Amino acid sequence: MIQGLVRLVLVALLVTRGLVQPYRLDAQLAPSTPFGEALQRIVASNRHTAQRWPQLSDVTVDLRTAYTANGWTPLWTQGGRPTSSALATIAQLNRIDTRGLDPSDYDVERLSELVRTLVAGAAFSTEAAAVEFDVMVSTAALRSLRSLQYGRVSARVAHADLRFAHEPWDAAAALRELATSADAAQQFAAAEPPYQHYRLLVDALARYRALASDTVQLRLALQDTMRKRGSPESMSTLQRRLEARVVQITTTLERWRWLPHRFTVPPIIVNIPAFELFAFRSANERDVLRMNVVVGKAYNHKTPVFSGAVQYLIFSPYWDVPPSITRKEVLPKARKNIDYLTRNEFEIVGSNEQVMPTTYAALDAVSAGRARIRQRPGAQNALGGVKFIFPNEFNVYMHDTPAQALFGEVRRDFSHGCIRLSRPAELAALLLRDQAGWDSTHIAALMHRTTPMQVRLTAPVPVHVVYATVVARDDGSVAFHDDIYGHDRRLSALLKGGYPYSAPDRRP
Repeated sequence: MIQGLVRLVLVALLVTRGLVQPYRLDAQLAPSTPFGEALQRIVASNRHTAQRWPQLSDVTVDLRTAYTANGWTPLWTQGGRPTSSALATIAQLNRIDTRGLDPSDYDVERLSELVRTLVAGAAFSTEAAAVEFDVMVSTAALRSLRSLQYGRVSARVAHADLRFAHEPWDAAAALRELATSADAAQQFAAAEPPYQHYRLLVDALARYRALASDTVQLRLALQDTMRKRGSPESMSTLQRRLEARVVQITTTLERWRWLPHRFTVPPIIVNIPAFELFAFRSANERDVLRMNVVVGKAYNHKTPVFSGAVQYLIFSPYWDVPPSITRKEVLPKARKNIDYLTRNEFEIVGSNEQVMPTTYAALDAVSAGRARIRQRPGAQNALGGVKFIFPNEFNVYMHDTPAQALFGEVRRDFSHGCIRLSRPAELAALLLRDQAGWDSTHIAALMHRTTPMQVRLTAPVPVHVVYATVVARDDGSVAFHDDIYGHDRRLSALLKGGYPYSAPDRRP
């Protein structure tokens, strides 16, 4: 009784000094054994110095929740010995590099060393060693599962405007389930993104790692490269190039983990560095509409990485020229020759939405912000026959374009930020397929109207503008794309920072 009161007083003092978070007065929160008390001290301190990354702020809440639910008893030892689940979990951590993660982030070497010292199933020599082991396994398991579930670096840290609606995931419950599971491999696999393209990328990672480390394969690859390029190259140069590809693959795997693991509606994905759009027709990833796109210029008009939802389409739209383009491009040309506006189907619209005469005085009104310039629907309209609206703060949307020749270019960053589509009519048909009468003939007619027509979807369709510089295909081929915006360089730098990465905010 007295010991219990003393313990509560000590906890109260720690709380008032801000060293631990306040606990509810619950019997489970008062450990009844020295082992439990030692566990709680480590969790309350937010540090475990035996680990490579001793700061525990990214997992403290989940550790506390899991151990509280377990009565502050060991999760990974029994009778002072590692459980079979602990050994299986450490075995999975030893192979975590095959999933694109770094084993050293999860203290794999130290954990394996602790297990090896237990010869012939002996128990830990001291209770302190058993506590150290238990916390290390819990921390490594939480961090690795969360890394597979959401990524190591939060999407919001890498791209402030990239927010995904993820389904709830109870990390503490996942930890306790792993600690009692007979199949640790299945638990780790369940935390990974469930996409075929992610799995293909994991397979590609294994091939490139093997190629970079195998002297015989390197020599064969070098001969093949020299035959194709017709120029000499050293094995060390080729090896460095392959190692860079491995980093590029692991960076792209990180980006895949940011995506929601389940969709209620098949999404549209625009991959900026690949200059491609994928629109999934169903839950089957192979049932997909794929097309080339043009994205924003790398130097001053980057297309942002973000998420939205297509809500409606506008057939035969006006193009309201953005103020920056008006100021820098249209107005200077119009002031040289007012006929420039007429030739290109531009008109000046006043603040009352009335079309104004095309005069130099009207240009002055535009310069003063009392009027704007727009382009009429038609063959010259910069938005083509249809645009797809997913409201966002960047005023970015997808649209048709009369500049079809650009889709034949290898590198297609030519726009002012919006996304130009090579096959917009097919995307319109896909999005409107649940509404009667929307065949290709009807869509083509609407794309050649002289006035705009807005059509709302029956339900919003998610659109994710992502940045994946590596794409693995079903046929085993792997396409590597240039880091045109430098986003991979930034993410690689963040990944070198180590734990707790983007803590304390671990939301995706």
